[in-house]
Amino acid sequence: MEDLKTVFAQRLKTIRKKRGLTQERLAEIVNVAPRHISYIENSKSFPSSDLIERLCKNLNVNYVDFFFSDNLTKDELTDHLLAIIKRLDIKKLKILYQIASNI
Repeated sequence: MEDLKTVFAQRLKTIRKKRGLTQERLAEIVNVAPRHISYIENSKSFPSSDLIERLCKNLNVNYVDFFFSDNLTKDELTDHLLAIIKRLDIKKLKILYQIASNI
């Protein structure tokens, strides 16, 4: 499973390119140095919550768009869910089981 920085980096780059923006222009819009955008997109840095909010506002996306992709395959979704399930304590696992059983 990819780490959070890598997922965020890939999604930011994809969204930025879909908007037709260069790293330099995006940096200007969100008021950071172009190098900072480059570091984020290359998984060398992770943005602050304040910068994530500015990115969301200026790229017209919800913060979850940086962490989740609608283009995941069934196997990828299964892998992600299994990773989440393994981290749950027993109480939360039982709640998830009840929810899933009723779908």
